[in-house]
Amino acid sequence: METKQDKPTATPFKAVRLAASAALGTLNEIYYKELANAKQQGKPVIWITSMTPIELVYAFDGIPFFPENYAALCSSRKVAEDLCKAGEARGYSQDLCAYALCTFGIMFEKRGAFGEPPPDPDILIATEGACATHPKWWEAMQRFYKCPMIIIDAPYTVDSETLAPRQKAYNVAELKEAVKLLEQATRKPFNMDKLREVVSLSDQASELWDEIDAMRAAIPTPISQIDVFTCLFPLVTLKGTKGAVDFYKQLRDEVKARVDNKVGFVPNERFRLIWDLFPIYHNMRLLNYFAEFGAAFVTDLYGNAFSGRLDPSDPFGSLANRYLSFFMRAASRGKAELYKKRAKQYHVDGIVFHSNRCCRNFTAEQPDIGAILREELGLPSMSFEGNMVDPRGYDDAQVKSKIETFIEMLEARKYPKK
Repeated sequence: METKQDKPTATPFKAVRLAASAALGTLNEIYYKELANAKQQGKPVIWITSMTPIELVYAFDGIPFFPENYAALCSSRKVAEDLCKAGEARGYSQDLCAYALCTFGIMFEKRGAFGEPPPDPDILIATEGACATHPKWWEAMQRFYKCPMIIIDAPYTVDSETLAPRQKAYNVAELKEAVKLLEQATRKPFNMDKLREVVSLSDQASELWDEIDAMRAAIPTPISQIDVFTCLFPLVTLKGTKGAVDFYKQLRDEVKARVDNKVGFVPNERFRLIWDLFPIYHNMRLLNYFAEFGAAFVTDLYGNAFSGRLDPSDPFGSLANRYLSFFMRAASRGKAELYKKRAKQYHVDGIVFHSNRCCRNFTAEQPDIGAILREELGLPSMSFEGNMVDPRGYDDAQVKSKIETFIEMLEARKYPKK
């Protein structure tokens, strides 16, 4: 006679806040004050895409601004929906990348996450290194703001592990051309020593982040996926500054202390999961719903998208290596191989796919990745639809029902009743 498996029950808990969160808040405050005052200080405000080498911006004493990162902030502050609607009212489709749609709303409505909009760009820099739509998005902004725009062409590699010498040489030439254009736009001479200093600081921040990421393999895992997404801010926006290095030293030490003392994010860790891909910024607390069942996210690829080692002795060559070896440039088989390695290294029980409705370019391959992991590792998966920025169309009750079913299946697999 078979014994019926008990249905897992959620146990609400309060996450332990990282002490480093206070320092992170201070970094955010300092950055946005510097951004707001940049023009008065004579510093160029440079709007850039993800995977644009931010090190070039800091080498010219510019203030970088990521519209994508800012759209995520708007989403977390519950103002993105209205901004997306404003973009639609000007003729842009709801099917666009919500980062772009939200930015168009900011652009037309002249308001942002804190009420006032971010300062207009003095220079726009784009690359298709992360997404082929970026140059067209930046062209639309250039027509509106009428400021200089630089496009850094990025050759597509077969996967994130393969980089032909000709591809690297081509991208190095593109970066050097971008430097010449920045000299013209900023009316400042390029300083190689300054670039080497920025590259060195960027490399130190990435090395520290990689240490933190590796410690997530500990059982129990020391930090949450929300911690990871939140603590990415310095690696995205401040990479190449001493502030980022100092923050990650503090965070590394705190995470190491948790590992040494076997302090886990989830009080009673029972399942270890992979998260793919984009955060769901308007409902980050959804990640904690998994934790209520003892499930912790222990690894992901998005959290490592902005890390990458650099060499100050070869700044342009190492920048080309780093920005062309980006995991999202890999095909589904390449990403599946990365996840297979992490599944073993981080002792994973399953994977959760956020099928991001506004980014089919990168989520269309999720079923293939899930199939490969299931067939080759026996790794189960669940998928739910959402939008990383725009909350419209997201059904929280439906998603939580899927989570409960997924946890019930994991329970039966890992802790079968006899």
